Amino acid sequence: MTTLPARVGGFRRAMELLGALTRSDLKVRYGRGRLSTIKWLLDPFAAVGVYLLLVAFVLDRPGHAVGLSIACAVIPFQLVMMTIINALRAVDLRRSVVTNMAFDKSLIPVASMCTEAIGFSACFVLIALLMGVYAVAPTPWILMLPAMVAVTLFFATACAFPAAVVGLWLPEMAPFIMSAARATYFVAPGLIALDQVYGHTHDLLIFNPLTGLFEGFRDALLYGQAPQWWELAYPTAFGALMIAVVYPLWRSDAPHFAKVL
Repeated sequence: MTTLPARVGGFRRAMELLGALTRSDLKVRYGRGRLSTIKWLLDPFAAVGVYLLLVAFVLDRPGHAVGLSIACAVIPFQLVMMTIINALRAVDLRRSVVTNMAFDKSLIPVASMCTEAIGFSACFVLIALLMGVYAVAPTPWILMLPAMVAVTLFFATACAFPAAVVGLWLPEMAPFIMSAARATYFVAPGLIALDQVYGHTHDLLIFNPLTGLFEGFRDALLYGQAPQWWELAYPTAFGALMIAVVYPLWRSDAPHFAKVL
């Protein structure tokens, strides 16, 4: 019982520090003042709009609620991708804090996810708009959406740790990491849903953890059914494996970050 107040105080301090790191990141990401809110709302429309234009005017692909199907893939992918990009430069951007303050450095990658999660929340406006445009009525299975969001946030956090390590120790590899991360979208059912892919390609796409995220969002929002168990379990297990591999390295290197910076 005597250790409980200390643990509560440590948790509170960690949350306050995480909030401070996230707020500072948001000011860099979106700027200050009222225009920052406009940018926050327009970012998801700009990201999905590129793919909608590609399908509508270049590929001219028929199908049911094609725009909503693409949004169900692009929105979780944008969270993961932007978290990776943020984490690649997260330690360097906080150079002064890292070199002058003693704190849990593990909060830095988590703050990268929290920053992008703020932008991610604006995407639900786009989802509601697309559901209205395509006349897709919500079903009770939309209540599974928070579970898919939680899995996406956890997977994005898991990706932030190796990205932050690479960004610190091998910054010249950052362009390669970003290109590789973007390529994962095209080896997942992003533009085409999984049920429209057949044969060995269908089976291979399932091994991409992004597939579970994309199809889980489609099940809850577009198809009106429960996400399959693997759509929740596989990205979670993949993310847990990444953290289990990278976190010990992060903890051992954290005391030496100031020397690198």
